[in-house]
Amino acid sequence: MTRSLHIDPEEFRKGLRAFTTGVTVVSMDDGHGGMHAMTASSFAAVSVEPQLVAVSVAKTAKSHALLSADGPYAINILGERQAFHGHYFANRMTERWNPSYEWHEGAPVLAGTMGWFVCRRWAAYDGGDHTILVGETLKIHRTDDRPLVCSRGEFHVLGAKVEVVHPDALSQTATA
Repeated sequence: MTRSLHIDPEEFRKGLRAFTTGVTVVSMDDGHGGMHAMTASSFAAVSVEPQLVAVSVAKTAKSHALLSADGPYAINILGERQAFHGHYFANRMTERWNPSYEWHEGAPVLAGTMGWFVCRRWAAYDGGDHTILVGETLKIHRTDDRPLVCSRGEFHVLGAKVEVVHPDALSQTATA
C-alpha cells in the first residue's frame, strides 16, 4: 500500500528524534571472520514466549545484506561510557577503529556493553525503506550499568529517578 501524506521527510525525522530511546549496536560476522556493526535506535521487545526481539535495518545498508544471510547476530545495549561506539557505528567515518569484541553463539559481541542479546533470524517483514528483523534470542547478558540514551539526535545519560505523582495532585499543589 502506498500513501502520499505530504509530510516533509526531514520533519518526519525530527518527529522521530523527539522520542528518547536506548542506543544499541547490531553486530554480525562480516563474512571474513571479523565484525561488522551498525547503530540502531529501533530496538524493541516482541515476545517473551518465544523470546523475540526486533530491530529495523535500512535496505540500503551493508548490514542489511549481511543480516539476510541468516547467521547469528548480536544486539548490544550501550552503557553511559559508550557514546563513541554509538556515534562510530551510526556514521560512515573514515577513521578505522577496531573495538574489542568476543564471539558468542557465532556472533561478535562488543566488550563492555551493559547488555546484549545474541539472536538468529526468526522472521523478516517489509517496513518501507527498512526491513523489520525479528530475532529469536539464543543467549543474553546484562549488567546494572547506566544506559546510554539518544534524544533529538544527541547522546545523554539518565538523570535522577522521577516520583510518580497523579496529575490531580500536581494541579492541587500548583493552586495551593
